[in-house]
Parts: sequence; structure tokens; C-alpha cells
Amino acid sequence: MPNLDFDLAPEDWQPIHGEPELSYLMHYDFQVLSWDRDAHTVDFVLRFHPDGGHCPRHRHLAATTVIVVEGEQHLDEIRPDGLHHKMRVQGQYHRSSGADEYPHMERGGTDGATVFYSCYAPDGALFELLDDDLEVTHLVTIDNMISGWEGHLQTRSSARVAS
Repeated sequence: MPNLDFDLAPEDWQPIHGEPELSYLMHYDFQVLSWDRDAHTVDFVLRFHPDGGHCPRHRHLAATTVIVVEGEQHLDEIRPDGLHHKMRVQGQYHRSSGADEYPHMERGGTDGATVFYSCYAPDGALFELLDDDLEVTHLVTIDNMISGWEGHLQTRSSARVAS
């Protein structure tokens, strides 16, 4: 079970940018802090920029604990009767016990946000990513999240050695 450092340096984050054809701006940075496949857990941090960039439209499947480390976290739940806005500020804590009833979009406030997530997923499934029609396009699992992060670390390490 790796325990990694929480690094604030820009090069220690994995930048995520959505495709231009998305109906919303996807732009955030990502950092995995720890995981334990045997315990079915993963801890990570998202950093939202002040540009209003979101993470992908999604629905949580795992039990998730959230702490807003800095800034404001804005969530827009997508319900049958329209969007329902929620806001959490620095220091606020939230815990869900399992799958979300409604999918949502997340972003930072006018100054951005840094948000910590801790997920427990007994079946390995963390999130469903959804398109504009709320159809599932991708299942994010502990394994594919860790594989993606390890690939980022390897690329980052290779770039540091080359320079």
C-alpha cells in the first residue's frame, strides 16, 4: 500500500483537460495519495482552477469522504426537476455511504479549490462517468485509477531524468 506525499508543486500533479467538443469545460489537477487494493480503498486530491473547470460528469458508486482543503467546492446535482446547487467551503466535511442517487458536476469557486477524497469500494467500482444524455461512458475503478496514476509517475520520473 503506497503512501505518497501530498505535493503542492505544479509538476507533482497530473493535469486533466477535457476534449474541446465537451459541453462543459473540464480542467483540474489530480494527485493520488494512497491506495490499498486489499482494503478496497483509494485516497486522492483534486485541485480545481479558478477558470470554472469541472471534473467529468459522474456518479459516485463507492462510499466517499470529502474534505475541502482550500477554496469552495461547487456541486450541481442533475435531478429530474433540474440542477440543484450545493457548495462546501474550506474545512467542510461530507461523507456518503455508497452510490449517489443523482449524478453531478464538481468545480471550484472563483479562487478554485483543493478537495480531498477517500473512497471505499468493496467491488472496486468508484465512479460512473456520464455523457450529456446521462449514459455511462466509462467505469472508473480502483485498478484503473491506480494504473493511470502509476503511468503519470513513470512519465514524470522519465522527464526528470531526461532533463
